[in-house]
Amino acid sequence: MPAALPIAFVHGWAFDHTFWQATRTALGPWRTQALDFGFFSARADMVLPDRPYIGVGHSLGALWLLRHHGPLCRGLLLFNGFSRFGAAPGFPDGIPRRVIERMRQGLLRAPEGLLHSFRQRAGIESPLPPHIESTRLEAGLRALMDMDCTNDLSGAACPVQAVAGTQDAIAPPALTRASFPAGGGTPIHWLEGGHLLPLTHPGTCARIIRTMSQRITAP
Repeated sequence: MPAALPIAFVHGWAFDHTFWQATRTALGPWRTQALDFGFFSARADMVLPDRPYIGVGHSLGALWLLRHHGPLCRGLLLFNGFSRFGAAPGFPDGIPRRVIERMRQGLLRAPEGLLHSFRQRAGIESPLPPHIESTRLEAGLRALMDMDCTNDLSGAACPVQAVAGTQDAIAPPALTRASFPAGGGTPIHWLEGGHLLPLTHPGTCARIIRTMSQRITAP
């Protein structure tokens, strides 16, 4: 049986690499790497593996992986993800730009309050890390507002699977369905849960990762 491919994890907006700890623990002894946008660190680490791997992204991290996964990626798992987030002509199910712009203004005025409010709405009450990099967080919001990975999704050379929560308050089901329409080649695995499936359902998420890995043969 071929060796399991390493996993590259990419977290979402307002989180860091520790977001994946529960899922990585549930996976057990597996080669994993957790990238970090640097939202709460003086240094970002967004270097993907230089060997074949499986990409696992959450929310903004899923969007980023769609754009940047590259030819070495053998499979993509997108938890609470989307091919675009902000609404646009032809994409009415996206989040209205005024909502994201209001978040951006709140981030500039009072970052701690905005981040706490967002994380609470997403479903987590844990304290914020002490160091906040507002510039990187603002860049993340701009990506959520403007990045369109529809063509990246349709042109992906590896299998892509979406995993979504039926009660997701940040990326609601209508947005998920619009991002991954039926017949488009990206199946949606629905779970009873919200926007933080890797935190609330780590065992299930680990099982889904194992299932994809078993379908993919390492070179």
